[in-house]
Parts: sequence; structure tokens; C-alpha cells
Amino acid sequence: MNSFRQISIGQVEKYWNQRPCNIRHSPKPVGTKEYFDEVEARKYMVESHIPRFAEFENWRGKKVLEIGCGIGTDTINFARHGAEVTAVDLSEESLKVARQRAEVFGLQDRIQFYQANAEQLTATVPVQTYDLVYSFGV
Repeated sequence: MNSFRQISIGQVEKYWNQRPCNIRHSPKPVGTKEYFDEVEARKYMVESHIPRFAEFENWRGKKVLEIGCGIGTDTINFARHGAEVTAVDLSEESLKVARQRAEVFGLQDRIQFYQANAEQLTATVPVQTYDLVYSFGV
């Protein structure tokens, strides 16, 4: 017997719009540098393997496609290390925070954000060649 029930993509989108991943990792005002610094510190404290696994520093000058970017913690680290990032998420609310984060850190020119279903990327995201396709937790 299958314990999973059918859930529409609209229901999934609604869920993540109401609960952007890691949004509550800091009590500081959302959108501030202090908020984003604390969110990143907590995320990488809990998931300390991510920076080693992602090897952010190895993608300087490369094109990275991140599927399921959430509020942009990994996205920012790829861009901070010199990658050109295409970041995709189903949740527009998560993307709003990710865009704020890019602006706070002055990285908005290195990142293109798209609201899209990961199963239908070509409907929204320009088709191009990437050096890395990255997705963590989707």
C-alpha cells in the first residue's frame, strides 16, 4: 500500500510559499545582512558537509544551475566565489528573499533568478550549457 497521497504542484508551491526553507534560522529582521549571515551560519553548522560537497570555490568563472535555491544560501556562495548562477525555485516567496540576499551582498549581477517547476525547467529557464547542475534537498 502506498502511503503517499497525490499532491498537486500547486499544493507544493503553496506549502513552500508559506514556509520558505530556513526562513526561521534567525530572529533578526529578514532582508538584513545580519539576518542572512546568521541564517548561513546556522545552516552550515547543521549541514556542515554542504560547503565541502559543493566546493563553491571551484566554480569561479563557470556557469552553475541551482535547482531548488530556496532563500539563496548556496546560491550566494557560488556567486561569491565567482560563478555565474542561474537559480530556480518553485516558491516565489523564497525567491523574493533570495533576491534581497543577492542585493545585500552586491551579487545580483552574477545571479539570474527564475520561478519554475523543476520538472519543467525549459518552460521558463533559458536552455544553455552549464558546468554544474546543483540541487540539494529537492
